[in-house]
This record gives sequence, structure tokens and C-alpha cells, in this order.
Amino acid sequence: MTMIDALQIDCVELTGPTSGEGVMHLTSYHAQPQGYLNGGATLAFGEILSGLLSNQLIESNQFAVGQSVTASHLRPMKAEGNLIAEGQLLLKGKTSHVWRFDMYDESHRLISQVTVTCAIVPKNR
Repeated sequence: MTMIDALQIDCVELTGPTSGEGVMHLTSYHAQPQGYLNGGATLAFGEILSGLLSNQLIESNQFAVGQSVTASHLRPMKAEGNLIAEGQLLLKGKTSHVWRFDMYDESHRLISQVTVTCAIVPKNR
């Protein structure tokens, strides 16, 4: 089982040349002890999503890996339903990509903002 499977990340797709989205289906697995979404799960979702999206934008002999992840958790959310990410590619360089994701609940309330820098490395490194 991969972390993508464990976190129940789904529906990852580019929605434009510099945008993408994905969904994380939430369960008690994603909860901290009080039943709210664990911030670490949100960070992992952002890093995974950025890598999956960047890998669709680069050459086949390259691979995107997470280099830096920062987040601001703006509103608590119970670990149930879906966390929906809408992302913008802020920088598409030769050796790095920078993504910013707005993470929403199903009522489109902003839960977190996550920024991820991906290093673009040779696949056979």
C-alpha cells in the first residue's frame, strides 16, 4: 500500500496548464485525538498532489520530489467527508516547481493553504 492509498487521495488531475486539483476522502485515520483533521495529513496531501501534478508537466526522464512544504491551517474541520484541493502552479522552472493549494471542505470553506516546492530531478539519479 502506498501513502496515496493510505490517505485515500483520488481525482488528481490537471485542470489547465498551471492548475490542478485532487480530493482526499477523510476518515478517522486522518483525525487527531479530538476528531479533527490532522494538519500532518493535510501537508502530506499537498506534497503528494504537487508531485503527481508536476510529474504530468515534465519530461519522461525527470521526476518531481517534494523539497519544501509550508501551510497555514485556517479553520478546523472534522475528519469526515472530503478535503478538496485546488492548486495553482506559481513557478515552473527547469529544476523546481512551486505549487499553492487552497484546501476546502465540501461547503467550499477554506480550511488550509499549502505551498509546496518540488525539485525536478533526473529519473535515474
